[in-house]
Amino acid sequence: SGQLCRAVIVDISVRRQLEVDHEIRYTGLVARAAALEQANLELEEANIELEAFNYTVAHELCSPLTSINGFAQVLMRISRDQLDEQSRGHLRGIYASSMCMKRLITSLLDFSRVAHLEIHRQSFDMSEIAQAVAAELRLAEPESRVTFQVAEGITGYGDEGLCRIILENLIGNAGKYAANRPGTVIEFGMTELGGKSVFFVCDNGPGFDMAHAGKLFIPFQRISGVQADGHGLGLATVKRIVRRHGGRVWAESSPGEGATFFYTLD
Repeated sequence: SGQLCRAVIVDISVRRQLEVDHEIRYTGLVARAAALEQANLELEEANIELEAFNYTVAHELCSPLTSINGFAQVLMRISRDQLDEQSRGHLRGIYASSMCMKRLITSLLDFSRVAHLEIHRQSFDMSEIAQAVAAELRLAEPESRVTFQVAEGITGYGDEGLCRIILENLIGNAGKYAANRPGTVIEFGMTELGGKSVFFVCDNGPGFDMAHAGKLFIPFQRISGVQADGHGLGLATVKRIVRRHGGRVWAESSPGEGATFFYTLD
């Protein structure tokens, strides 16, 4: 008697094709990931080299500028009675321009330096640093009518030296933009947001339109319509220091109503 046999035929060509397609896509993804990683490494190396170049150039320029400043001061002192007013004006211009360049180079050095310095975290008196910065600004600008208000007892946890640079830039910026306005007040304080300490520097100066806030922390960018000396590196340096601490920095302002800069350290 014959036997009944049953057979099932499964067409696996579609499944196999899907597997092949998956392998091809996976291989492509792996290749793209490797290429992206290599590109990131090359970009990181290029950034490190660029930072090193900027630091070296800026550092090497400091020495001749110091000589120019010194010679200009000597000439202004010993030739005071031998030069006419126009010539003395030219000398003052040389000195002022060289000092401006020196400040720019110092800003460049700070901006490059903070990217590589090791962070030494410790507790420190933030109020004391803010008071010291304010005192230095008073000495530098004895005719300034700015009033400083520093809240007492504020402590921070981070790199004390770098945090001083933050306050030098934020308080110094507020002083530059608001110094010529009567009744100018610059305040340093602390609040809390989401359980975190948030430090702030605020002023009642001219303020700015928040539509331009995206330019604030970009190197060499300045907000149009706001008149003040500077090179656009101070806030970029602040952002770099804050980010190295794992924090963030932002600003709030309205035209004619002052500005407040907030930052965290973690």
